[in-house]
Amino acid sequence: MTGHLISHTSPVAVLGSGSALPAHRFRNEELLDRVSGFLPGRLRRRATGMAGKLGIEARFFSRPFFSAREAPVASASAPYLGASAVQNALESSGLRIEELELLIGHTTTPHTLLPSNAAWIAERLAFGGPHVELRQACTGFAAAAVCAAALIDSGVKSVAVAGTEVGSVMLDLERLAADPEQLVNLMQMGDGAAAVILGPMDQPGWQSRLEALFYGSLPGAHPPAISLPRGGSGAPSVEASGITHFRHDYSAIRDRGARLLIAGLAAAESLGVERSRIDWYLPQQVNGRMAEFCARTLGVPGDRVIAGADSVGNVGSAAMWLALDRLRRSGRLRPGHRVLVLGAEASKFMFGGFLYIHAEGPDRP
Repeated sequence: MTGHLISHTSPVAVLGSGSALPAHRFRNEELLDRVSGFLPGRLRRRATGMAGKLGIEARFFSRPFFSAREAPVASASAPYLGASAVQNALESSGLRIEELELLIGHTTTPHTLLPSNAAWIAERLAFGGPHVELRQACTGFAAAAVCAAALIDSGVKSVAVAGTEVGSVMLDLERLAADPEQLVNLMQMGDGAAAVILGPMDQPGWQSRLEALFYGSLPGAHPPAISLPRGGSGAPSVEASGITHFRHDYSAIRDRGARLLIAGLAAAESLGVERSRIDWYLPQQVNGRMAEFCARTLGVPGDRVIAGADSVGNVGSAAMWLALDRLRRSGRLRPGHRVLVLGAEASKFMFGGFLYIHAEGPDRP
């Protein structure tokens, strides 16, 4: 059911967390008013219906949507947002940039194809240490966390893991009428960045920490349900508009998404995580309906499911660190609270996550 799985069972300290969102915040009606010149009446009604089904009320964007095609504003570019999130996480941890040993970035929307997005973030931070990037969507957080944990076991003292997405600039408003996929992207996706600082457990039992980290994929071959089919070396040309754009197969996401969360829960339980001891569930922040979806699919209490996409949208690779950071700052957690984080990605149907255990201490925002 779960396919091949890699895991890391020894605890890793969460030294700090932080996030950054663009200044442009749109509620649904505000956004539809802004792009009304590209939406015939029937499409606007369809978009409004989609928003209701998704349960997403507002998003933050790196572009103002004044034109069909736009670059991000300077204060909301991928390097700017990523660096701001890492800096906020460092402040939360009490560490200085000079004390950071490694930066791991993950994204589907890099500032440039080369150099990596992580390189631009490092430059903005004036970080002189090594950096590496995973080109990955929603489970980038889990892959990066497993890698960071292994490096920490080998002696690395501090790792920043940052997820960044600026996908709104890949939306060409002139495609909305011809391509229904793009209309869903408009009403579901958001921009933003979030980061954590991870390190060794030098005060076991007192520090907030990650345990039972895992990362895997569904067995078998599956066509991608989310993809950027143009712009890589296999297909260097882009569509007539000249904009690389996301393609979604929402029926495949709907059909297989539940399997990913079920596989993630099974993986966590195989590593010794007991449902009876979980205080909160933090599933992939796909939409604002995840509480009811998880209650129905996983059989877990809906009032114990954290679903924050209603106010920020689906932020892709940044979503889970953003949700965890917001939860840590919300005041809802108490010392010893156990949060099971379950990520899911539809590009090639990966899953991953970990158990987060909250503790009072200098790492608490």
